[in-house]
Amino acid sequence: MVKCLYFIFLTVTFSQVSDYAYTGAEASAMVGAVVSERGGNWSTFYNPAGMTEIDGTHFSIGSGKLYGYNWLPTYNLSGYVSLPLLGTIGLSLQQLETKSDGIALSTEQTLSIAQGFNLQHDNNSHLSIGYTANLIQWDLGKSAGVSGNGSDGWELGSIDAITVDFGILASLREKYRFGVFMKNINSGALGKGMTRQVLPRRINTGITYLPMTRLSTSIVSEQQIGRDNLQIKCAIQYILNSNIIIYAGAQSNPNRFGIGATVISLNKQSISYGLLSHPVLPMTHQLNIGISL
Repeated sequence: MVKCLYFIFLTVTFSQVSDYAYTGAEASAMVGAVVSERGGNWSTFYNPAGMTEIDGTHFSIGSGKLYGYNWLPTYNLSGYVSLPLLGTIGLSLQQLETKSDGIALSTEQTLSIAQGFNLQHDNNSHLSIGYTANLIQWDLGKSAGVSGNGSDGWELGSIDAITVDFGILASLREKYRFGVFMKNINSGALGKGMTRQVLPRRINTGITYLPMTRLSTSIVSEQQIGRDNLQIKCAIQYILNSNIIIYAGAQSNPNRFGIGATVISLNKQSISYGLLSHPVLPMTHQLNIGISL
């Protein structure tokens, strides 16, 4: 009975953290309001349709600590390559751990493959779609056991699920952009029977306006399906010069604020850093390194 209650508790906890909407330094600094922004290293996570705007081959690796806690480390890795006939292909890996005294209580890993297609593209407008297929695996540590430190606890094993995301992106005269991202459209779930838990499903809809070449402003609505928690997010991205990009954002429900920057070297390598506040918990720090080939 105790084991069953422990598993249900962890399942509910997992369903809350498996959809972290602020992966990556740039997106974190913009409070996740990037669904209609130009495609970048974050496209696999936020809108795979934006991958059609990525030229060449790109890799990105990043890490952070949720709310500044050492026991909640996160890692992300992504890569993009353009192939004839197949369009742009993206691969990514995310990992979130929960630790206590150096012992991993749970580890969530998401391996994703994404693809973007141009449906229409000319000098005035473009329309693209994309999908992301995710393999989610949740590895559980041992229960506390009689000793309380996990040395003689139960092996709780691991469970996995497959989810599919879908995105649409359109632009007009490089001034107006519109994006939609639907997460977990197949209602992927973990567990069976009484322990079955449908993973989070949400819809992001956003509009981006570029009043000038170096400045973009976005407003995004984010709605968790089945929950009454509509969030409104606003963000700006300003290209200060050829080497520095500045980001900032704010959201409601709950109120959170983000800020960050990207520094680009002469050979197009980049380092990005983002800060994201929380109304109760400490700030989250994210660092990403990008490589262009």
